[in-house]
Amino acid sequence: MSIFSTPIKSHLVEAFFGLKTGQLSSFDEFEYLATDSRNLSKSTLFFALPGVSSNGWDYLASIAAQGCRVVVVPEVVKLDETLDLAVIRVPDTLMSMTAFITKFALPYPSSICAVTGTNGKSSISYYSAQIAKAINLSSAIVGTFGVGLLDDLKPSEQTTPDLLSMHTLAITFASQGVEHMTFEASSHALDQGRIEGLPIETAIYSNLSRDHLDYHGSMAAYAEAKAKLFRFPQLKRAVICIDDEYSDIMLDAAACPVYSYSLQHENADFFASNLNYLTDRVEFDLKVLGKSYSVSLPLLGEFNVANAIAALAAHWDQVEDKAQLISALSLLSGAPGRMQMVNLQSAPLVVIDYAHTPSAIEVALKALRLHNKGRLTCIYGCGGDRDRGKRPLMTEAALAYSDIACLTSDNPRTESVAQILDDALIMLENKDALVEQGSLHILPDRRAAIFDVIAKAQSDDVILIAGKGHENYQDIDGVKHHFDDAEVALEALTLCWSN
Repeated sequence: MSIFSTPIKSHLVEAFFGLKTGQLSSFDEFEYLATDSRNLSKSTLFFALPGVSSNGWDYLASIAAQGCRVVVVPEVVKLDETLDLAVIRVPDTLMSMTAFITKFALPYPSSICAVTGTNGKSSISYYSAQIAKAINLSSAIVGTFGVGLLDDLKPSEQTTPDLLSMHTLAITFASQGVEHMTFEASSHALDQGRIEGLPIETAIYSNLSRDHLDYHGSMAAYAEAKAKLFRFPQLKRAVICIDDEYSDIMLDAAACPVYSYSLQHENADFFASNLNYLTDRVEFDLKVLGKSYSVSLPLLGEFNVANAIAALAAHWDQVEDKAQLISALSLLSGAPGRMQMVNLQSAPLVVIDYAHTPSAIEVALKALRLHNKGRLTCIYGCGGDRDRGKRPLMTEAALAYSDIACLTSDNPRTESVAQILDDALIMLENKDALVEQGSLHILPDRRAAIFDVIAKAQSDDVILIAGKGHENYQDIDGVKHHFDDAEVALEALTLCWSN
């Protein structure tokens, strides 16, 4: 789909870039923009963007060979002048492209919300879309769970797609009648400018904990990447969790009015208290800007209370009927692979969660401890080709907050499973003693680990299977094999507990 209502005439392109009249006359008009050097045509205007491992201008020969004739490149880049290309030089191709889209493209959804933070982005986005639907706004999401309307999500390769894809998705949604779009703004995307130019109305911050330091290098740099979201000039509202130690950085960055939310600070604009943990829900009191409400939330865990409140706050300014908005919380359904319950009658409760950082494992286990009466077991693994420093910290968290920790494989990718397990155990001086007393199990095969734990569980136990959440594959040596934690857990429960 083209993001333009009609092809852009060459004289308009000339005027936009300040070119001489007639400089592009032989090219007539442009129907498409592109940043990917594949599948181009003469009606494509190509923007050569800088990349992580390669740059758009590295492929100009291929671009010319496909019939594309006009490219926009950084003014400092040296090019092969023999190529059959009309070259437009600009100081910054990314900023130039976003300005071009803003000027010529079709409209965006009337409300766009971006969610950032180490943990909670996906769930908040999912709840935001449900709340939007409850207040009669057609809603779409972009993120970990996929792309599209809630009941028609398509797989997404990245949490936050590339810049042109993000704009194209938003414009396409609007053309399909979508009024509200929520997306996950990853730290990589913010650092790389992948959401520049989007007319974001609301920005949400959940929390920050150790993750992606292989990319950012330090927590300070990681926090600064997140803070970029709150400097977007179009923002009308920021929603920030003031329980997090990095929240002051986001508050200082915010150039718009802020709603604070908290489970600890009574002075927050949105404050939850008196949490009562039941088997399948949490009941609590919610004070919003001085007015109190009673809420029954059909989700597990304290952090889901926080996530639901964040989503609620993002929509607070959109409707006059606040009771209708509050009632939407009682209708929320859990996000796939986020504290997702898998159970059979009289069997232990199995919970699938995407927790794949030390803090996320800690938070998930603390939350489940409040809901269960028996033992709490944590099945976890560490992803390959990712931050090795967090692996022993994940083990530390699993041992500290569960009764039994079972270390297994996650997505080893191109790394050796044995090496990953060694990294996860490197700080344990008493490993053998923990194994002998039954507090630590080490089973490299993830399926075998799930079956073993469920078979040995007691009926009032709760079992957390952490790390992969909604994913339906296991990445081994670059090959994605079908593997769904929820499917395997149900199979094990049926085999071991159905009689």
